[in-house]
Amino acid sequence: MSTLNGRGIIDVEHHTASDTLTTAENGTLHTNVGATGTITLTLPAATLGLNFRFYVGAAYELRIDPNGTELMSLPATGVPGAAGKYLVADLAGESLHLVCAVAGQWAVYGTVGTWTSE
Repeated sequence: MSTLNGRGIIDVEHHTASDTLTTAENGTLHTNVGATGTITLTLPAATLGLNFRFYVGAAYELRIDPNGTELMSLPATGVPGAAGKYLVADLAGESLHLVCAVAGQWAVYGTVGTWTSE
């Protein structure tokens, strides 16, 4: 992983297996580069100011799973999906940026491609 610095460089982590993200990884980019199957990345509790970016680098499902029963906005509408349901994409080049602006909820700040809800 690289480090965040004054030039705007962010940490990038390539996941080849499912993982649980932590608040210490705030502001980082997570990919499925090198994966050979579906990867699920579980978010930490949605706390104000946290944000994570995701990039589909391998043509396998990349699932972004909220912590517990928290809500995530649907990329197409901005309306929160069902509690505890993940967002998923599987086409190389798709990306997603999630931000917690309201405690307990993840909002889609930016998206490329088609992300759908579980």
